[in-house]
Amino acid sequence: MKLTFLGVSTLLAVTNIFGQVSAPSIETAFHNYLQAESGHVYTGSALPVFLVKEDTKGNRYLYEKWVSGSVLGVDGVLYNSSKYLFNYDKIAQKLFMLLDSNRVLELNSGDIAGFTLHDDTSQYHFERLKNSTDLNFYQPVYKDEKGYSLYKLLFTKLKKADYQTNGIIESGNKYDQYIDEEQYFILSPKHELSKINLKKKNIEKVLGNESSGVESFFAQHNKDKLDEDFVKNLLQFLNSKL
Repeated sequence: MKLTFLGVSTLLAVTNIFGQVSAPSIETAFHNYLQAESGHVYTGSALPVFLVKEDTKGNRYLYEKWVSGSVLGVDGVLYNSSKYLFNYDKIAQKLFMLLDSNRVLELNSGDIAGFTLHDDTSQYHFERLKNSTDLNFYQPVYKDEKGYSLYKLLFTKLKKADYQTNGIIESGNKYDQYIDEEQYFILSPKHELSKINLKKKNIEKVLGNESSGVESFFAQHNKDKLDEDFVKNLLQFLNSKL
């Protein structure tokens, strides 16, 4: 796996955001950057409407600090050194590596097969789909090399502050907010990736080739909550019949 240094202009921008981070926090530096870009005031045509900003809620990064990790290259080599720290940008879906207090490296997604990040309380594993040009990093929920597998894709959106008041009625939030969302995908034995929305009809449609097995499983678990674990158990059931 090769490591790609950021371009000069990008590196300057990243340095502005990250350069002062000697650990503990990427988010602190990024938050300071956002504050420098904020402070706009909007007015309505009839009554004045004000946009007021407080501290940003949530986090565009997986962790609020640089953390330990390991990276598996598409060449099959596992890079696991305590010398370097990492963090993952959930918006850009990019993995960053801290070389020292003044240098940050953006790793080329095309060279990464998967990576694991962890601190003292949590661990996350992401991987790209095998034999695919898809550069997204998915979290495997349930994997079966010969059968159906379940993955989820984590992404984050920035919802800008939208607080408004005319002195009587208030609406919206006074702060920007990073909102995490998850999308689920089923990978078929033929390596076809299909998005699902955790609804019965949608799952039945995606798994149309397994209609009898799906119908049987739903009948046996008609009182169970249709969530991530439900779909995982369903795919395990279907794989046992293959």
